[in-house]
Amino acid sequence: MDISEVRTRQGMTGRIDGREVAVSILDGDIRVMENICTHRACPLIWNGDERFWDCQCHGSRFSADGRVLRGPASEPLRALRHVVTDGRIELARE
Repeated sequence: MDISEVRTRQGMTGRIDGREVAVSILDGDIRVMENICTHRACPLIWNGDERFWDCQCHGSRFSADGRVLRGPASEPLRALRHVVTDGRIELARE
């Protein structure tokens, strides 16, 4: 995923190395998380006006860094280790 695409929106979903991810950048800090709500595994969308992740299935909200802002989800989003190489975000090899 090209980091410039994320910077323009400050948050977006997509695929990195075949995995569905949610990526946000706030105050220069890049966060890469699984794009799966921890309540019922629904995909998330970025709310650019309020800068949070929103689950359209059951209404959970997560901060840009994955913390639960509103349930029914009770667990934060799963963070994924990543690297930025030549302007591209890639998942770190574990």
